[in-house]
Amino acid sequence: MKRIGLVVSGGDAPGINAALEAAVFTLAANGAEAWGIRGGFVGLLAADLKPLAADELLGSSARGGTLLSTSRDRVLAEPDARERLQQVWAATSLDGLIVLGGDGTIRRAASLLSAWGYPLMAIPCTIDNDVPQTERTLGFDSACNRALPIVDAIRDTATALAGRIFVVETLGGSTGHLAIAIADAAQADAVGVPELSLDVQEMGQRLAAAVARHGYGICVVSEGIGDVPRFCADLAEAAGHRVRLTALGHAQRGGPPSYFDRWLGRTWGELAALELLAGRSGVMASWQAGQVSSVPVKAVSQAPAKEIDYLRYERINSQRQIYATT
Repeated sequence: MKRIGLVVSGGDAPGINAALEAAVFTLAANGAEAWGIRGGFVGLLAADLKPLAADELLGSSARGGTLLSTSRDRVLAEPDARERLQQVWAATSLDGLIVLGGDGTIRRAASLLSAWGYPLMAIPCTIDNDVPQTERTLGFDSACNRALPIVDAIRDTATALAGRIFVVETLGGSTGHLAIAIADAAQADAVGVPELSLDVQEMGQRLAAAVARHGYGICVVSEGIGDVPRFCADLAEAAGHRVRLTALGHAQRGGPPSYFDRWLGRTWGELAALELLAGRSGVMASWQAGQVSSVPVKAVSQAPAKEIDYLRYERINSQRQIYATT
């Protein structure tokens, strides 16, 4: 009987539990054992494993976070990590790993494990949507959906008392994928991302023009732009209007996953289990052109950073002017 370990590394993302549940159910249905590794790769090197029964996970797809605790510690880079892992692998009789994590986890940890010869299947899980070789990552859709009602509520109060600018700070780390998607869907007047330098004077003028048109301005920025409160103070001076900041914080990462993330998580979890059972490894689940597929982990690790949608960025920062003249 094959024994497959499941490990979550890095930040949690909505949909991880859906992937875990589907993988465990698929393994059980095919006569294999699922073993959960607690605490990420720290737990793997400590042989902190527990059996995962399908019945115990029933319904967990609806929960955010992760049933398996995670960590960000880069223990696989330690000098004795390979030797320790060999000992754990022999002691636990594992036959493969399903690795759930974001860009850093897949580029570094999954790539390293694959190079060392360990059978694995990776699932890209991060609300940042910054993993290359896939158009979507698990958790991105939920994080967008968590933010949109907040922006909608801000618009309600903005229309009640004219003359203000509202800045919504999203998560996203050092990338702007999340901020751009939210700004576009919410019809914000401006967006700021860490990949592009911010001209506060120009943005202030744009938002002041938005206030003149419809009484308020809404700007979405990624946390990665730097000192957001300072940015708001400079923006207020440039625009000549009061600026109110709403930081979404880690609430954007938690909560129940969306329909899409539940479906994608379950689909990828099942795929990962079946790939390993079929003897295929060293690949990552992917979503390209509306289709589920898999790509080599090596291709992910060697790919450049995933670029933001520059055309979408430009459209957001000019759309109110376009709407006003058409």
